[in-house]
Parts: sequence; structure tokens; C-alpha cells
Amino acid sequence: MAIENEDKQFSTTRNLVPSTSAASAELSTILVSSANLSGGLRKKGLLKNSAAGPLVTVITVTFNAKASLEATILSVIEQTYDNIEYIVVDGGSHDDTVSIIKRYEFAIDLWISESDRGIYDAMNKGIGQASGDWLNFLNAGDTFNSASTIQTLVDQWIRPCGNAKRFIYSDVVLVHSNTSAGSRLQTYECNHARKIVNHQSSVYSKALHSEYGLYLVSRGLTISDYFFFSLIDSAYFTKASIPIARYDVTGISQSRSSVEQKFIVDYLINGLSRPRFLIYFNLYFYFRQMKSVVARLRRYFVA
Repeated sequence: MAIENEDKQFSTTRNLVPSTSAASAELSTILVSSANLSGGLRKKGLLKNSAAGPLVTVITVTFNAKASLEATILSVIEQTYDNIEYIVVDGGSHDDTVSIIKRYEFAIDLWISESDRGIYDAMNKGIGQASGDWLNFLNAGDTFNSASTIQTLVDQWIRPCGNAKRFIYSDVVLVHSNTSAGSRLQTYECNHARKIVNHQSSVYSKALHSEYGLYLVSRGLTISDYFFFSLIDSAYFTKASIPIARYDVTGISQSRSSVEQKFIVDYLINGLSRPRFLIYFNLYFYFRQMKSVVARLRRYFVA
């Protein structure tokens, strides 16, 4: 049964149904305790209609992101697809992030704000709350590449592929914000065979977490998503021909620890040979530094 006077303006409000007593009992186990900040449609007893087509759960993880969160929220709720569940997991922000979330909670299925043990802990919380068959992580500052992105994925990849392809990924549009000419967009090629998969530009079956586990949460571990993706059977991956997400890379750099952790995963799981592992692990940053020096010298002599 549809909700009377349902506001169908947003992707997250077009297929709501009132909770039954059984669903209400389930909600009591899903929602966080009253000691924590929380809200959204689900707390009002409004659930998604699972019969309305594949339910895609979009999860946004955020912390002190008042400057970038609104664009992300709008990118989700303004999608043309009719059956999107939206969950926002905030790490207990100290700025106006929660105020922004509350401004849009009429179109957010569930939001919580509480301290966590880092981004992967927050992501696992979102997975635990998700009722969709498919997951996407669009964190604060990220946006979908277009308003029709999810609709296109459902029509051209999710429905046609059935259960054969359970991990859909694409190239990602990198956004370089702080340039003299304003924002600069760059399409970055992703390739699962080369272990290049962008989390934001991926939509995958939630059931994969039942088979391969949640994201590892450990102090100093920065590549839990890379580890998780490496465990998944390669046969499940398929690449979409449209970019899924725009990812703001301004100010982001990959730490030495993250690169070294990736080499270890490649050696233990992805078939990297021992000789190559030792070379890459020990000499990667040396060669990268030399490449940077050569590039600077080239610019100097050309000038």
C-alpha cells in the first residue's frame, strides 16, 4: 500500500510503504539507540517497497564535511530511478554536518551520527542498515556522474545480468577543484584485470558481504576495500560503459603505507610473484621520486 500524499519528487520517496508490525519489530533492532543522533524516513515507520524493482542502497559516510555534503545528498535524491534507499553515516561531526543532514532527512531513509573507529567501521554500519540488494558508497564530496546514472545501471546491467554479474564498476571522473580555471574533470580508466577499481564508481550485490565478509577494521589498515575486492571471484565483475561517479581528488594523496599494503595483498591474494613483490615493495617509492625529478628537470630545460 502506497503512502497517501506521498512526495514523489525524489528518488528516495517514490516507493514508500508503511511498516507492518513485523517490520516495526525489525526496525527496533536496526535503529541505533536513542542516546545517539538519528533520524530519517525509517524512524517514521516508512519503508521501501521491495516489489517496486531492484532496490539500490546508497551509503554516504561523512565526518566534518559541511562544505561538500549537500552536493552529495542532492546527487542521490535527484536520481531519476524510483527505488533508491539512502543511508547517511556520520562519525559524530563537530561542525554543521548534522544540520545539513537534518535539512534533507525528509528524503533520507536513515541517518545516524555517532563516533566510530574510522571509515571502514562507518561503512560496515551502513551495510548493516541496508535493506537493498545492491550497494553503492558515495561519500561526502562525491556525486553521481549524471541524474540518470542509477536508472541506466538498472536497465542495462543489473536487470539483464541477473545474478551472473554481481559487481558492476566503471571508469571514474576525477574532479580537480583547486585549479586556476576552476574545476577540471579527468576520466580515469578502471580495469579489474589490473586491480584498478574505484569504490565510488561501483555498484555491487550486498550478498557478497555474506560470502566474503565485511570490511576489515584495524588500526593503520587503509585498504580494506582493495582487500575485499581482491577476494571476490573475478567472474562476478563486469564493467559499465558509463562513468558512475565523480570523485573529488583535490588534496588527496596515497600514503606510503597504503601502497605497501596493496603490494602485500597483491602478493598474498592476487598472484604477484615473490621477486616482483620484493622489487616493488622496496623500490617503488625510489622510482617514483626519480620520475618526479626527471619531470622537473624536463620542464626546466624545455623552459
